[in-house]
Amino acid sequence: MSTFTALNIFPDENPDDEIDNTKELQIEEALKLYQVALKLHSQGPEHYTEAAEAYTNLFKSDIFKYPESQTEFLRLDKPPEVEFTEASHALALDIAAAVAEASPSTLPQILYLSYKNHGQFILDCVKGSLRLEPLPDGALDYQAKAAIDNFSIALASDESDTELWRRAARLGSMLGSRRIARYCLEAAVEVDDDPTVAEVDPMSLEEGFSGEQLKQQLEVLSDEISLSHPVMAPYLKKKMPKFLSKSIDPYPFLPDATKSLQIVRPQTNFTEAGTAPILLNLDHRSWLALGEKLCDMSREPTASRILFRIPPPVPNAQEETVSQPDPPSQAHLAEAEDQIMKDIGTTESPAAESGEAAVATPITSKSDEPAVEIVTTTTTVPVSDGRRPSSVSLPTRKRSQSAAGIRETPEDENGAQKRSKRIRNRDNTEGAVVDPATIFAEQLKPFVLADENVFSFVSSLLEKLDVNDLGTLPGLQAALEPENTTDRSEIVANTAVRDLRDILRTWDDPKASTFVNGNAADILGSSASSANAGLAAFLDQAKTGPQRLTNIPWFADADGISEFTDKVNSEWMPFEDVVWEWLCAVLPTYHGTLWTEQMKVMVVRIITYNDAEIFTRLQLELEHSARDTDKLPHWQDMAETLFELHIDIYSRITNPTSAVPFETRLLTKERLDRWADFAADVIRTRKEDQDEALSSRYLWASVFYATMADSVSREHKVLCWSDLQALLQESGQPAIELQNNAVMPEISVEAAEREVSRLTTMDFFFNLFQTDRSDPAAIIETLEPVLDPESACESMEPDTEDGATASEATDGTPAALRDMWKFLKSGSTSLRLFLWQRLREAYLSIGYNTKVFSCHLKSIEIIVADLRTGDYVDSADDPRKHKLLLWLKALDDLLVKALTIALNDATTCFEIIDERHIKSTCAALAQLARVLHTAAIFDDEIRVGMTQLPQNAAYAPHGSFNSFINKLREMQVRTWALQYTMIKEAMSQNIEIFLTPDNDLADYLALVHFSLGLRKCCKASNKIFLKMMKVEMIRLKHVERWEDYLGQVLYDLYGVRLGVGTYLLEEHGCPTEQLDRRTVLNIADQIIIIANRMPIKDLLKHELRGTLERMQTAVGPTKSSPQMQHNLRNYTEYLKTSIRPSDLYRAWKGQVQVDSLPVVTPESPLADKNWYFLMGMINLAKFRAQKRLGPGSQTDDLRVAATFLRLQLQFSGDFWETWYRLAQCFDHELEEEILWSADKINNHRPDLVRLQRSSIHCYVMALSTAFRTADDSFETAEKLSEMYFDFGMRIYSASREPFGMEAFYVDEFEKHMSGSEGMYKKSLHEELSRYRAWNYASALFKESLRDRPSNWMAHYMKGKCLWKAYRNANDEYDPRIKTTRPTMEAALNAFIKAIEHAPKNNSSSRSEPLLEPHYKLVSVVHKLVLMQSMSPQAGADLLQKQPLAPDKGAPVVIENAEEWQAYILRNLHHLRVTDKQHWNHRIVVRVAHILYDEANPNFDMANAARSELRDSIFTKTMHIQVWKSDAERPGRHCVYMERYVKFMVKLLVITNDKASLEMLVKRVRKKNNDFHRFDKVWADCCLAYVRLIRRQAEIPASIDDTFKSESHDDFENLSTRLDKWLEDPRIAQPIKDAFKEVNDLKKLNGTAMKSTPIDDLISDIWATLHIQIAKTLPDPDQNSLANAQLDGTGESATSMPSMRHMGPMSLNNLVMDMNGTQIPVPSGISRREVLKRAEQAYSRMPDIPRPAPPPARPRLSEPSPSLILGSNDGPPKQRRSASAATSTPQNEASNQADEDEQEQEDEQEDDQEEHPDQQLEHEQAAQKQLEAEHEAEAQAEVENDESDLSDPPDMDDFDPSTLFPGMIGLGGEGDGGESDEEDEEGEEEEEDGE
Repeated sequence: MSTFTALNIFPDENPDDEIDNTKELQIEEALKLYQVALKLHSQGPEHYTEAAEAYTNLFKSDIFKYPESQTEFLRLDKPPEVEFTEASHALALDIAAAVAEASPSTLPQILYLSYKNHGQFILDCVKGSLRLEPLPDGALDYQAKAAIDNFSIALASDESDTELWRRAARLGSMLGSRRIARYCLEAAVEVDDDPTVAEVDPMSLEEGFSGEQLKQQLEVLSDEISLSHPVMAPYLKKKMPKFLSKSIDPYPFLPDATKSLQIVRPQTNFTEAGTAPILLNLDHRSWLALGEKLCDMSREPTASRILFRIPPPVPNAQEETVSQPDPPSQAHLAEAEDQIMKDIGTTESPAAESGEAAVATPITSKSDEPAVEIVTTTTTVPVSDGRRPSSVSLPTRKRSQSAAGIRETPEDENGAQKRSKRIRNRDNTEGAVVDPATIFAEQLKPFVLADENVFSFVSSLLEKLDVNDLGTLPGLQAALEPENTTDRSEIVANTAVRDLRDILRTWDDPKASTFVNGNAADILGSSASSANAGLAAFLDQAKTGPQRLTNIPWFADADGISEFTDKVNSEWMPFEDVVWEWLCAVLPTYHGTLWTEQMKVMVVRIITYNDAEIFTRLQLELEHSARDTDKLPHWQDMAETLFELHIDIYSRITNPTSAVPFETRLLTKERLDRWADFAADVIRTRKEDQDEALSSRYLWASVFYATMADSVSREHKVLCWSDLQALLQESGQPAIELQNNAVMPEISVEAAEREVSRLTTMDFFFNLFQTDRSDPAAIIETLEPVLDPESACESMEPDTEDGATASEATDGTPAALRDMWKFLKSGSTSLRLFLWQRLREAYLSIGYNTKVFSCHLKSIEIIVADLRTGDYVDSADDPRKHKLLLWLKALDDLLVKALTIALNDATTCFEIIDERHIKSTCAALAQLARVLHTAAIFDDEIRVGMTQLPQNAAYAPHGSFNSFINKLREMQVRTWALQYTMIKEAMSQNIEIFLTPDNDLADYLALVHFSLGLRKCCKASNKIFLKMMKVEMIRLKHVERWEDYLGQVLYDLYGVRLGVGTYLLEEHGCPTEQLDRRTVLNIADQIIIIANRMPIKDLLKHELRGTLERMQTAVGPTKSSPQMQHNLRNYTEYLKTSIRPSDLYRAWKGQVQVDSLPVVTPESPLADKNWYFLMGMINLAKFRAQKRLGPGSQTDDLRVAATFLRLQLQFSGDFWETWYRLAQCFDHELEEEILWSADKINNHRPDLVRLQRSSIHCYVMALSTAFRTADDSFETAEKLSEMYFDFGMRIYSASREPFGMEAFYVDEFEKHMSGSEGMYKKSLHEELSRYRAWNYASALFKESLRDRPSNWMAHYMKGKCLWKAYRNANDEYDPRIKTTRPTMEAALNAFIKAIEHAPKNNSSSRSEPLLEPHYKLVSVVHKLVLMQSMSPQAGADLLQKQPLAPDKGAPVVIENAEEWQAYILRNLHHLRVTDKQHWNHRIVVRVAHILYDEANPNFDMANAARSELRDSIFTKTMHIQVWKSDAERPGRHCVYMERYVKFMVKLLVITNDKASLEMLVKRVRKKNNDFHRFDKVWADCCLAYVRLIRRQAEIPASIDDTFKSESHDDFENLSTRLDKWLEDPRIAQPIKDAFKEVNDLKKLNGTAMKSTPIDDLISDIWATLHIQIAKTLPDPDQNSLANAQLDGTGESATSMPSMRHMGPMSLNNLVMDMNGTQIPVPSGISRREVLKRAEQAYSRMPDIPRPAPPPARPRLSEPSPSLILGSNDGPPKQRRSASAATSTPQNEASNQADEDEQEQEDEQEDDQEEHPDQQLEHEQAAQKQLEAEHEAEAQAEVENDESDLSDPPDMDDFDPSTLFPGMIGLGGEGDGGESDEEDEEGEEEEEDGE
C-alpha cells in the first residue's frame, strides 16, 4: 500500500516533548480528596475519625511533593547536599517560576486551604475532647504545636488572611509564647515600619479584634513605646462594644498563658479528671460575667472545685466607666423577659446543648453598643458604631510598605478613598488659623435668623391666647447644650427635646425597627388586632410603668469581685458553694441598688436553676441563726427577696401575652407556693419590734400572691387591697421602692389606692370594652362624660382636690362617675388614648366629623402631655427613648388625620371647638413643634459639616436614618400647618384680640415657608404646607404685597415665576407639578392686575409672560356656548357689512352698538377680568416686536392674537380696547399682505377690501365703546390718543392708492326697491366721498393731538388731510361740503408744527435727518404758488423760516416764475444734499417733474429730467432703486414704482432712447410683483417700446395690407428669399434689427398682455422686407427646387410652401366647414400665415451683434405708409453706445433674481460697456440659452392659439386709436397721449403719495 507525505505537515523534531497533563490530573484528584475531608469535617465530632483519615490521604497526594509546594523555610531546612549550587540556583529559580506559572491557578489555593483547614480540624478535635474530659498539658501542647505548624505553612502561601494570623497568635498564647502571639497580632494589624504613618481605623472586624488583643498584650507587658505607635491610636481612643468583645477569642476553650506576667506551673497533684479543679477565666471583672459562668455550669454541676482567673484591675478612669453600666433598652427588656421564660422552661431538663461547662471563657449577655465619641473640630457627638458587614473582603497582606518604597493609600472596603489624619490635619492647618466655630456660625446664620423669626412671631400670636409653650429659639438651643441642670421645670420641658437629639445621634437598627415596625393603630388602640388592648391597659393601670430614675444608685458590677474570687480560690469550694456565695453577695443589693436587666436576668436564672439547693441552704442558715440576732435579719430579708422575685417571675409568665407552656407555669407555681409558705414561716417567727419595712413588703407580696389566682372574687381582692391601704396609711411609713421587681416596684398608699381604684372600676371598663360596636350611641353616652369632665360638670374645678371634693358633694354627680374621673386622672396614657379612639370610632360611625376631629386633637394633647409627665421624665434613658419613638409614630398618624379634616372640612370641623379646646391644642402643638425642631437643628449641623455622621449602614444614604429624618420633617410640616388652622380659628373667635388677622396669617405662612424652604423641606408630606398656603393666599388677596407671599409658593409648586415682588425666588428643591385649571381661575385676577401694571413691551421680556402662557395652557380651549356662538355670528356679520358714513359720525357719540347676549361659562370670571384680551395683547405685541425681513410665519402670533381678542368679544363687547386691538390686528394683517409684494393688490383686491372694512368697523366700535365706558385716567387718555391716530391713518390710507376708496364702495350692498317703473336695486346708503374721508381723518388726528400734542406724525397727517381737502373741495357736487373747505393757512400751520415737533434724525438711523415734513412743506408751497393761491415771495419767505432752508434762512427776493423755479430747485437741492443716503426719492421725482413741463414737452427738458432720475432712482442699466422710508405707508411703494416707471418711459420715448427702454422693459417684466397695476405698466412699456422700434426702423403702419392681394406662390417665393437673407450674418440693417427686437419682445411678453400690437409690427416689418428686400434678391434655382421636392430633401422652410398648393386636398385650397363640406379659401395671405412664416424665419436667425441705429432727434410724426425705406447702404447714424445698440430684450420673467443678484448684474453690465467685445459674447451666449428654452413654448403658443393668430379686422373699418392708444399722438395725429385716468394719475404724481 503506497503512502504519501502531506506537504503542509512538518515532522516534529522533538517527538519526545509531549504535553504532560499529569499535574492537572493530580491537582484534580487532590481537590476531590480535599472536598471529601472538608465534608466529613463539617459533619461534626461523630465523623472526626473519618475526617482524620481523609486528611491523611489528602496530604499523601503528589501535589504536596512539588518543589513549588514547599515553602522557602522547608527548603532551607533540608540537608546541604541536596541544595543547589550557586550556578544552578538561578536556573532553579527560573525553572520553578516557569513551572509555577504553568501550573493551574488552583494549586496555591488547594495548598493554602488544606493546611488551614487541617489546623482547624486539629483544634476542633481538641474541643471535642475537652467536652468529655480534660486533656493532659503535654497532649494539649502537642496538638497546639501541630495546629500552629499547619497555620504557618498556610500563611506562607497567603499572608493576607488576617483571621488566620489571629488564630496563630491565639495558639502562641496558649503555648505561652508571647513572641509568637505578638508577631502574629502585629502581622494581622499591619504595623508599618514608618513612624510617620497616621492613625488609620481598622479595615475589617478581624483586624479590629487583632488590634484589641495586641493592645491587651502590650498593656500586660507595659510596653508604652509600642502603644504610642499611630496604628494603635484607634484602639486606645475607642472601646470595643461588649457584644463584640465576647467574640474576640477565637478559641475560648484553650488556656491563655499571656493574660498576665505570672508563670503558670503545670499542676500534677490531680491524676483523675473528676477531681481536677475547673479554672474559669473571666474576661471582665464583674459579677455579671461571673454569674454567666455559673449559669452555664448550672446545667452540669459536676465540678468539685472552682477556680477563677480575673483580669487585672483597670485604671481609675476606665474602672469608673465599667462600673457604671448602661441603662437597659426597651428591646432588651423584652429580650430579658423572654430569656427568663426560656430559662424557666429548661429547669426540669438541664441537659445543655453543649458540654462546655468547664470552659474558661466568659459568655456575656447581649447589651447595647456603647456610644463611640466621634471627635471633630467643634462637636463631640456620641454615636454607636454600626455592625460591619458579615462578608468583608480581606486586604492584601503587606508587612512593610515603606521599606519597599511603596506609598500606602488607604481605602475602605467600599472603594471610596479615605484620607489619613495627617493629610486632614495638614489641610486644616494650612494658611491662616480660622476658628471653625466662627465658620459654622456663619453658615448657620441664615437658618438661625429664619427660625428666630418663626419662633418670635408665632410665640407672639400664641401669647395672645395665653399659650407660652413654644418658647424661643435661644431657649431651645440652650436646652440642647450638654450641660446638666437641676431645674425640675427645665427638665420636664426639655427631656423629650434632648431625647430626640440623642436618638438622632445614636441611631441604630433597633431604633429603626422600633419606629418602622410600630403600628400607630396598635399604639393608639384602634386597630382590629388590638381588640383587648384597652382591657390590657386597664388591667395594667395599677402597675407602675417603666423604671424610674430615683436616688437609688446603680449596682456596682465590679465592687468586691477581687475579694470574692480570692475567697473562692483560697478555699475548696464546689460549684454549689460558689453559687450560694454569689447569691449571698448579690441579693443584699436587691432594694439598695438598681440592677441592670442583664443582671436581673442572671439572678433569675441562678435562682431558677439552683432552686432546690438555695431553698435548702436558706433553711439551714435560718435554723443555725435562730439565736444570732445579727445574722437572722439578713437571712429573713433574703427569704423575702426570693419570695418577691418568684412572684415577679410567675407574673411575667402568666401575663396575657406570654407563650410559656402550661407545664412550665405549673412548675413555677409550685415553686412560688413553696417560697410563699417559707416566707410566711419566716415572718411569723419575727419579733414585732423588728423592721417594719420587711413586714410591709411581706404584706404587699402576700396580698399580691393572694389576689393572683383567677378564682378569687373581685370583692375579696378589693377588701384585701383596701385593708392593706389602711394598714399602710396607719403605719405612716414612707414609700418603699423595689425597682428591681417589675410587678411591685413601689409599696405605698398611692399604689394600693390605684389597685383599689382599678378593681372598683373594673366592671365599668369591662362592660365598656365588651360593648357592641354596632351601637355607637351607647358608647358615646358612656364615654363622653368620662373623658370630658368639663363638659359633664361645668362646676367642677379639678385644680385642687378640696374644691373637687366639695363640688362632688354638691353637684349630684354619681359616685361611679367620680371614681372614673379619679381613676383616669392618675391613669396611664395608653388607657386614655384607647378610650379616646373608641369614642372617635363611635363618632365616625355616625358621620359626626367635627367630633372626630376633636378626638384627634385630644389624642395629640394626651401624647404630648405624656412627654412632660413624671413617668416619662423619670424613666430610664432607653425605655424613655423607646417610648418617644412609639409616641412619634402615633403622632404622625394623628397629625395626618387631623390636618386632613382641618383642611378639607374647615367650615364645619371647628363647630364645637371652643376657646378652651383651642388653647390646649395650640399648647400641645407648640410643644410638639419645639420637640420636632430639634431634628431641624441637627439636620442643619449635618448640612454645614458641623456634625459628622458615622459611616455605617444605618446612616447610609438609603439607610433607616434618612427615612426617620424625613418622617420628622413631614411631621414638622404637618405640625406647623395644623397650628396655622388652630390660630386661624382662634382669630375668628377672638376678633378683639387680633386686630390685623389677615396680615398675621399671611406673615405666619411666609415665615414658616421661608424656614422650611431653606432646608428644602417644602416638598415634605406631599407639599401639604405649600398647597395650604396657596389656598390661603388666594383667599387673602387683599393683603399688601400679595405677590411676595404667593410668588415663592407658585414657584415651588408649579415652577412658574411671577417676576415681581420684593424678594428673589429661591430654589427649595420641590419637584414641580402641572399647573391646574382651578388654581389658574383662582389667581387669574391678581395675575392680571400685576400684568396690567407693566408696559406691554416690558411684559414680553418679563418672566411673567411665561407664567401667563402656562396659565393659558392649563385653562385649555374654551368650549363655545350658544350665547357665544350668537355673539360671534353677530360680530362676524357686522364686520362684513358696508361702511355707513352715519356710523362714523354716530360713533363720536357712542351710539354704535352690536347686538350681543350675556355669557355665563366656567371661563366667564377670566373673561370678566379681560384675561383673553391680555393674552391677545401679548401675542400682538410679540408680533409687533419682531423685526420682519420678509414674508414668513411671523403672522402666526398675529392670528393667535386675533383669536384671543375675538374670544374676549364673545364674552363681552363693552371694553373699547379689545375692539381697538382687534382693529390693529386687521391693520397688521393688511400690512403683511401688501408689504412684500403687489400680488394681493393686483390680483386679490376683495381680500384687501374685506380687511379694510373689518378694521374700520372695529375702530368705529372702539370709538363708540370708549365714549361710553372709557375712564378718565392718564393711561387711558394716552391709549385713546393712539387709537385716534391709528383710526385716522386707516381712513386716510383707504382713500389713497393702492386702495382707492374701494373699502367705501357700496356696489355689493344693494337692496331691492319697487317704484313706478317696477322693481329695481338701490344702494343701502350713500358712499363716503374722498373729501369727507379726509375731513373725518383730520378730525381724528386733531383729537389725537389733544393728549399727545408733541406727536409730529399726527400734525403731519393732519396737514396732509387738510391739504387734500383744500385742493379737492371744489370737486364735490354738494355745495354744503364746499363751504367746509379748510383754509390754506390751516394746512400750512399743520406742516409747520410737524417740523417743530419732528425729531432731528430718523428713527432707523441716528445720523440720517428726518426730511418728510420739510419736503412736504416745500412741495405744498410750490403747488400753491403754481395754483396762484400764494405769491412766490410769500412762499419763499415761509420756506426761508424753516430749519433746513437754503443759505441758512437768508432773505430772498422772488419777482417772477423763473426765479421761483430756480429758488424751489435750489431748496430741493439743499434737501437732497442733506439726504446723504438718498432715502427720500420723492425729492428727486419732484425735481424731475419741475424740470419737465408736461404742457410743453421738448427734448432738452426730457433729457434733463431723465438725467435727474438716472442719478438716483434709475441706474445706467435701468435698475430701479426706490427705498422704503420709515414714514411710508405699506402698499405705497408699488404705487411709486408704477408712477416712476411710467414717467421714465415717457421721458425715454421723447428722448428716443430705445436702448434704455429695452433694458427697462426687461426690468419691469422681471419685477412684476413690484408694481401697482402691473398689467397697465407693462402695456405702457411694451407699446412705447414698439413705438420706438417702428420709429427708428421707419416702419409704416398697416403696410401688411399688401399681403391681401399677394398670391401664395409669390409669398412663398419671397419668404424663401428672405430666409436666406436673414440667415446671412454679414448683413446688418436697421429693419433686420427691428425684426429681431420685436420678436424678442413677443417672446418676453408671453401672455402678460395681448400681443396684437406686437403682431401688427411683425406683420408690417415682414411686409416691408417683402417690398424692400425680397424683391431685390435673386430667384432660387428651379431645378434644385424640383429635385429637392422629388427627393424629399432641401430646406423645410422652402419645401413646405411649395407642396401646400399641390393637389386638390391641399390646406391652402380647401377648408372644412361644420357640415363637412368643402369651400374654397379666399385669395391672399392671412395674418396667421404671415406671423407663422415670420416666426420660422426668426427662429433661424443667428445670434450676432446688431449695429446701432442712426441717431436722430425725436420725430413729431410717424412716416407715411407709402414711404418706402431706403437701402441699407446708407451711412449708419447712431446716438447710443455699441453695447446698447446690440442689446436684445430677453424673456426673463420666468427666472427672476433677487435684488443683490440684480445689482451684481448691473455692475457687470456697466463693466461690459467698457468692454464691447466681452459684452457681445455674453449677450450671444445668453441669447442662445434663452432661445433654446423658450422656442418650444413660443412655437406651441403660436400654433395653438387660434384667437391670437386669426385674421385681424379690416384696418379701414377699425379706429387705430382704440387699438394703439398713445401711438397716434406721437405720429402727429393728435395732442392727447393718455386717457383720462392717466391724466388723473399724472395729477396724483404732483401730490405726495403718502
